[in-house]
Order: sequence, then structure tokens, then C-alpha cells
Amino acid sequence: MTAKNRVAHRFGGVWTEIKLKALTEYLDFYQKALKNQGFETWYIDAFAGTGDRHAELQKGGIFEGRPIEHVEEILDGSARKALKIQPPFNHYWFTEQHLGRANALRALKKEFSLDISVQPGEANVELRALFSSRPWSGGSTAGRQRGVVFLDPYGMSVDWRTLETLAGTKRVDVWYLFPRKAVVQQLAHDLRGVDEAKRQKLAQIFGCDDWEEEFYRSRPIQGGLFDQIPVETKGRIATPEQISAFARKQLENLFCYVSEPIPLIVNGSDFFELYCLSNNRPAIPLIKRGVDHVRRKYTPASRRRFVP
Repeated sequence: MTAKNRVAHRFGGVWTEIKLKALTEYLDFYQKALKNQGFETWYIDAFAGTGDRHAELQKGGIFEGRPIEHVEEILDGSARKALKIQPPFNHYWFTEQHLGRANALRALKKEFSLDISVQPGEANVELRALFSSRPWSGGSTAGRQRGVVFLDPYGMSVDWRTLETLAGTKRVDVWYLFPRKAVVQQLAHDLRGVDEAKRQKLAQIFGCDDWEEEFYRSRPIQGGLFDQIPVETKGRIATPEQISAFARKQLENLFCYVSEPIPLIVNGSDFFELYCLSNNRPAIPLIKRGVDHVRRKYTPASRRRFVP
């Protein structure tokens, strides 16, 4: 597909490139580590977009000796980056709910002579369907599958039941972009600001209802002049760091390996945390070696303006 025919999908910033570079580096490590092990390798991208990313970049300036200008470029998204990994995965599986973007993913089949499957639909539903069907759940090759799952959700879209499914396979490494800022925003400073819809969303992302006890404490509030009974509410006592730590503890109850996250900074604030999760206990030393390399390389970059 020529550049001008590629479907526009604009999102992200410098932090997006850090995220994608970190993922790609791990995919490269993963495929080299497993290439002679006899496994059937899968790359699974649950919010795959179009395979591309349209971005406005700043070029020029004093160090380039020309005026500053802003230009739009088409960069590789997660799907296209994964398809370029050598040696390639045996299978590529993408899901995308937006039909136009799903069609753009299908067009990748014309560019890459690889086994590419595109499943339009809601990511959580499609992921659970994939892992409850062959070859993951049975058949003559069951047990040979190994994979990397990339969860890069739109907001707080990952359901805890999906994480349970992935942990239950004991055969996939999960790179999960945890939406730290969005979660904190759901947790109003006064509990009365957390309505039922927000409660359901928080239970979905934490996998429990214990967050209220962890994050809030009762406190009196100023009543009216004629109030006879003191008015009480619950105020949030948890900092963003404590909320993030609680989320990580929940993940550790599900996966035997939860990496230290790579923080992704937007406008000076911690918006996202990129984790690697796995329940493949025998492979943890190898997984940890690959993840530690990626974290050392890209964690410092999250504090810079430009990606190395």
C-alpha cells in the first residue's frame, strides 16, 4: 500500500514512540530466543488500529540549520512493526472494532506474505474467543503455542476477565498499557463523585471492589445552618502512586511475573504505565532478561522530549 493510500489514524506523541520501540525490541528478543525451540509463535494485537500512525513532527531548527517546520509523517504502528520482526512470528492475529481500521489491517496481507488474521469486533470478547478455541484450547498441536499479546486499550477498555484468560494460558507474555491517568480521574476526591458507571469501570479494571476501602476514608463535611445531624462523606486519601501500586498488587495476584513498569509521560504527568505480565513460570528468567534490557533502555527516555 502506498503512503498516500494508507488510512489516516492520528494519535499519541513522543510517549507513543517510546511504547512502540519498547514493544518492538522485546518482540525481536522474543523471536530470537524462541527460534530453535520448536514452538508455534503468535503475535496478538488486541487494539490494533490500522497498522500505521499519522503524526505531526517538528523538523529544522538551529541544529539542522534550517527553519522550524511541522510536517505530517506516516509512521509504523504496532501491527506493522511486528510484521517486520525477523524471524517472523508463525501467526499474526489482530482485532479492531472500527471497521475502517480493520479493513486497513486486512490490506496488510497484500504487503506481507505471512499468516495474518484480522478479527473485527470488541477486543475483550474476541480475545476470550481466541483462547477458548483451537489451537490454544485443544487439538493435535495444543501446548506448542507461545505468544506475545499487546494490550494498548482505548481508555479503560481492558476487562479483568480478559487478563484472567491470558493468565490462564500460562503461555503468553502480555504487554499491557495501564491507563494510570484515566483510572485516577475516575476516583473523585469525594466518593460521592464516583457514580455507578465509574464504579463498574473501576471494578472491571481492578478485578475487585476493594478499592473503596483502600482509597477512601470517612470525614465530616460542613453542614447547613439548621442541620441537626452531622454530615459525613468519604474523601480520597490515596495518591496516584498508591493507586498505581494497588493496581500492580492486583496484577501480581493474577500473574507470577509483573515487571516494573515503563512510565509514559504526557505533558509532564504520568499518564500510562507499560507492564510486561506472564504466568509462564518456567520461562520467567528468560522473560525477565528481555524485559530488564528494554526497561533500562527506554525508562530514561520517557523523561525526554525526543526518543533515542
